[in-house]
Amino acid sequence: MIRAFVDSARRETAFLRGSVWDLALVTWLPLLLLAILAVQLSAGVMRNLPIVVVDEDGGGVARDLTRKLEASPGLKVAARPPDMAQAEHLVRSNAAYAVVLIPRDLERTVLRGETGKILLFYNASYSTPSGSVLREVGTVVQAHAKALAGEQSAAIAGPARVRPQPVSVQSRILYNPQASYELQLVALIHPALLHLLFMIAVVSALGRELRDGTIGAWLAGPRGEAVAAVAGKIAPYILIFLLWGALATGYLAVYRGWPVQGSVAMLMAGYLALYLAYAGMALFIVGATLSMGQALSMTALYAGASFAFAGAIFPIESASAFARLWSALLPFTRFARLVAEQWMIGAPVLASLGSILALFAFLVVGSGAGLPRYVSARMSPEVWGRR
Repeated sequence: MIRAFVDSARRETAFLRGSVWDLALVTWLPLLLLAILAVQLSAGVMRNLPIVVVDEDGGGVARDLTRKLEASPGLKVAARPPDMAQAEHLVRSNAAYAVVLIPRDLERTVLRGETGKILLFYNASYSTPSGSVLREVGTVVQAHAKALAGEQSAAIAGPARVRPQPVSVQSRILYNPQASYELQLVALIHPALLHLLFMIAVVSALGRELRDGTIGAWLAGPRGEAVAAVAGKIAPYILIFLLWGALATGYLAVYRGWPVQGSVAMLMAGYLALYLAYAGMALFIVGATLSMGQALSMTALYAGASFAFAGAIFPIESASAFARLWSALLPFTRFARLVAEQWMIGAPVLASLGSILALFAFLVVGSGAGLPRYVSARMSPEVWGRR
C-alpha cells in the first residue's frame, strides 16, 4: 500500500508539472490572491474617514467641536456645507460617510445649563466605515461635553469646588487593543482563500479521473491499494497548501509584526486538520455526485460560504436556525475558533484540542461516506466521462 501511495503521489505531481492551469491553481494564483488581500488591509486601522459638518450655530462651542473632529485621527472633515441639502448630496455621492449637524442656538442652550444635541446622520450602507465614524464622533463629542461641563462648573462654583465624576467607565480592548483590521481579517481571510483553493484542487484531481475515464486503470489494484492511491493523490495538495499556510502565518506574524500569542505548532496543526477535513468533504462530494462539474459546483457553494458563516466576523449566535446549522457543518468554523484562541487570545493548547478533534471528525465522516463509493466507481464504466 505504501508503494501505491507513493506512485499515486508521483503521478499527480507529474500531472501538475504538465498542466499549466492546474499548476497555477496551487502556485501563483494563491500567491496573487494572498498578496492582493495583504496589500488591501495593510493599513490595519481606518484613518481619515471623510465626514461633513453642517454648522447652523456658528458659535464658539460649534467651532471648537469642529476643530476637535478635524483633529481626530480617524476622521477628516471633508466639507462644511451651509445646509443639509448639500450635505446629503455629498453623502449620496460617496464623498463622505456621515453628516454632523450642529443645530442653531447650540451655544445658547449650553450657556443656559441645558443639554444641547448634536445630530449625526451616517450611511449604514457601508457598515464598517460608518460604524467607525459613529464611534469616533461619539468619543469626540463626549470628550468635548465633559470639558464644557467642567468649565461651566468652575465658572459657577469656582475651580476649587469642581470635583471629578463620581463614577466613570474605563474600557480595555482585549487581545486586539489596536483594533487592527489587518490582524482580525487577514488572519482569517488568508486561510479562507487557501481552503477554498485547496478543495477546488482536490475535487478537480478526483473528478478528473472520472471525467477522463482513467479511474479504472489508476485504481486497478486491490481495494486497500486503491484507498492508498487516493490518499497519495491528495497528499501533494496537502503539502503544497501547508506551505502556503506557513507562508501566510509568517507574513503576518513576522513581517507585519503580529506575533502568535499561543502555540505556533498548534496553529499549523490546525491548518493540517483543516485541509484533512476538506479532503474528507471533497471525497464525500465527489463520491456522492461522481461528476466533476457537479462536484465543483457544490464545492463553490460549500467552501465559498465558509467565511460568512464561521461566526468570526458576523455573530452567528443570533442568526437563524439554518445559519447556525450551516455554520456547524463547515470545518472552517472550528478553524476560525482555533485561530482566535491561538493567535490572538493565547489560550492553552488543550483549549483548542476540541477544534482539532472536530476537524478530524469531518475527515472521518466525509471520507467514510464518500471514499467507498468513489473507489467502487472504478468498476462502473457507465459513470465515466461525465462532465
